[in-house]
Amino acid sequence: MKIKLFCTSLLILVLLSGCVNKETFTTNDIEKIKLALIKTETLENGISYTINLKNDSDFVIKQNNVFVSFPIKLGESGLKDNKYTVEAEGNKLDIQPGEEITLHVLMPFEGIGDQSVLGIDNPNIQLKGYIETVDNEHQFSTGGSLIKEES
Repeated sequence: MKIKLFCTSLLILVLLSGCVNKETFTTNDIEKIKLALIKTETLENGISYTINLKNDSDFVIKQNNVFVSFPIKLGESGLKDNKYTVEAEGNKLDIQPGEEITLHVLMPFEGIGDQSVLGIDNPNIQLKGYIETVDNEHQFSTGGSLIKEES
């Protein structure tokens, strides 16, 4: 009788452990991954940005790439994305929950063409990455204006 009870208990434990849901991430989790401008420096050959990436989510960022670009001006008040981007230095694998890293970007003046058509005062930042696993199901992207207006 004891063996039957033990085997039944063991079978129930095995079945229950197989039914555990793996936690999935949501857009709310992505919003907890923060990009913040720390420092801007205008140099002779371009503009240097120092950026802080903080993972306040409950998930590991397995892989990430951060890009900066100057938007293209459209008339008086319009802007559009610029396909010319520069990847930040300092991207790393396996950024743990609560971990922060510092990234550096040099946006060179050489090769960007006519600066008057670019939103140099309003650069864009984009983070492309993967949460927990590097596959299409766990891929995410977030971004916006690098220089946030103080309210």
